[in-house]
Amino acid sequence: MKEFELQPLRIFAGWTVVYNQFSEYDPETDGDQYAYELVEDLLQLENRNLLIDLGWYPAMELSGEYVLYMIDKTYERPFDEPLEVFQSRSKKEILQKLEYWMNCGHYQQYLR
Repeated sequence: MKEFELQPLRIFAGWTVVYNQFSEYDPETDGDQYAYELVEDLLQLENRNLLIDLGWYPAMELSGEYVLYMIDKTYERPFDEPLEVFQSRSKKEILQKLEYWMNCGHYQQYLR
């Protein structure tokens, strides 16, 4: 059984890792035998009232996709009214969007 390292990430100042299970496994190249790496709770980052959440939906199904949420934690039901949502099967696109969302020029508009 192959073990995957955590995906290297560039975490911008102000963001804190709540949890990280986002591995280097890539569903486009590593095959379905390791689909157990694809879970709903991959990565969560926070910065004051903001939360970035990454998961794979449906979990452990190669036909699924990554879903990235930016939410305001102060909302009563934050995942029902996310600030932004991005979906992709491409790990590269997800990594690019993560970095874009963490860039202070982008997320400042949502800080309280």
